[in-house]
Amino acid sequence: MVTGLLAILPASLVAQNTALLDALYESFASHCILLDCEYSVVSQGVPSKGGCKVEVQGISYRMQGFGLDIYCDGETVWLLDPMAKEAIAEPVNDDSFSYMSNPALLFRDMDKVFKVASATASGSGMKYNMSARKPCGISKAVLEIDRNSLLRIAEFTLDDGSVMKITVLSMQVQPLKTKESFAPGNLSSDWIITDLR
Repeated sequence: MVTGLLAILPASLVAQNTALLDALYESFASHCILLDCEYSVVSQGVPSKGGCKVEVQGISYRMQGFGLDIYCDGETVWLLDPMAKEAIAEPVNDDSFSYMSNPALLFRDMDKVFKVASATASGSGMKYNMSARKPCGISKAVLEIDRNSLLRIAEFTLDDGSVMKITVLSMQVQPLKTKESFAPGNLSSDWIITDLR
């Protein structure tokens, strides 16, 4: 009987350890997620910092940061420069869904991209050390999730050794929105629009 319990115990501990992560994945799969983030990147010894707001729902997303607004409704990607009042519309293609260039998609597909290597308690939540399931330009990740299954820190190590750390200042789990919410709407006549669709 003791041997049977010992055989079951590791499986139950793994299940407990991934409960917060599984709940986070479920939130991304069935809701609209709003993230307000700060990021830092160290690439070839050169640091850079900034902030962005990300809204993810399925294959649709909105991202504000780097001086740009990016919208994708799953069919078209719009890149807007509000200061210059310039916009580019392109059809969705394989590059539109590159994890290396699109943090919104990386958040959405974390369960597809990474597998858990280890899980440890961290404060009132869990810290997950993860490795890539397949080549994607990112070799490993570390996620810290609080006891409410909200993402707090995500750190990604790229294949070239660069490290991107994202600190989530706030994460909101909201009801699903319409497809039109992920398009820029009508732009005024003073915008320069390049439509490549």
